[in-house]
Amino acid sequence: MFQKQQIMRKVLYSLIPIFLYSIYLYGWRVIAVTAVVFGVGILSEFIMEKARNKKVSEAVLVTSALLAMSFPPAVPLWVAAVASVFSVVMGKGVYGGFGRNVFNPAITGRIFTYISFPLLMQTTWMIPGVFGTLGINGQTQGSALIEAVFMILIVAAAYLIITRNYEKKGLVKITIFGSIAVTIALYVITSYAGVLQPEVDAVSTVTPLEIYRGLDSENLPESAEYINDNTLGNLFFGRRVGSIGESAIFLIIIAAIYLMWTKTANWRMILMTLLSAAVLTTIFYYAGFIADLSGGALMNPAGKTLLEQIVDITKFLFSGSLFYVAVFMSTDPVSGPNKPLAQFLYGIIIGSVTIVIRVFSGFPEGTSFGILMGNTFANLLDEISPKPKKKAKKSTAKKQTASNKPASEGAKA
Repeated sequence: MFQKQQIMRKVLYSLIPIFLYSIYLYGWRVIAVTAVVFGVGILSEFIMEKARNKKVSEAVLVTSALLAMSFPPAVPLWVAAVASVFSVVMGKGVYGGFGRNVFNPAITGRIFTYISFPLLMQTTWMIPGVFGTLGINGQTQGSALIEAVFMILIVAAAYLIITRNYEKKGLVKITIFGSIAVTIALYVITSYAGVLQPEVDAVSTVTPLEIYRGLDSENLPESAEYINDNTLGNLFFGRRVGSIGESAIFLIIIAAIYLMWTKTANWRMILMTLLSAAVLTTIFYYAGFIADLSGGALMNPAGKTLLEQIVDITKFLFSGSLFYVAVFMSTDPVSGPNKPLAQFLYGIIIGSVTIVIRVFSGFPEGTSFGILMGNTFANLLDEISPKPKKKAKKSTAKKQTASNKPASEGAKA
């Protein structure tokens, strides 16, 4: 069924530790979101590629994994399903399938849902740790266990029916529309009955980037009061509110080393995304723009030692999904440029746009917009960048040297 792609498998291998760690942070919801996104994504790819008499590419597995781990852990599963369809169909399928998409499919799906359902994407946070049992945002809608069970069953049934009976077009259409109708009925009936309410303690949780804007989590249990601290250690080890896969910075760095060592990811894009973000953050920090987000109460360099200022800048970089996007999404070989100079410029665009939006826009995070902006200019960057100089082959150089020698010297050689 799948078209084998070794590079895509290496990306999946690098994501496994992050996925397992996220289960410890957020519990069964990680498995539920991942199952729905993978099932719907693969099924959408199957339908699109089958119409072209092609196999499903393993790239859809990477798209599904990256998309699933970019969601808040308590996001309603129907939102995750919509994003998965949009990622595969509109982000890749309409352009002709794998290798022809202009924009990163995972980011395309995430930003579509981020703009279309902003409340559901910004209020479905959880307190990380102890398998997601510490608390859930009081504004969260849905995300109960019964929802996960029914959604997974619906997706699994649709997947089996369509993949085994694709030639029966009528049955396929009935299955697609029937699945949508059953899902809508599920949410209407269970919401009316009040059984979709979260079964864990409700608190008010905010992300580290929202804390820099002067907000705090409220009604936290004593064991989770660290959430409001934004300490360097908490941010580095994922002890903070955030999306499923973005918070474990230490595991993302390990994944980056593995991907670069195996030549799966391009180091230029990773380096320049992070470096440009660091440079711009430093400029905005000393200019006072980041401190202005909280009215001067936070991230203020005045009266601090150089080491404390460096820690402030590092914490701002560790917040949000900057490292996750730099390692796994800026390095997408399809939607990114190919020439070395273009790759440097591409990373600068992503990192710079991310920080500008963080500091000056109404959105607390700007990584998705940074990737889309970089994708938009990727081809242009390749066009205006000079071709890399080809290195002369050593064997050819040796032959030319030998041919220029006198016959006697050549014989001695």
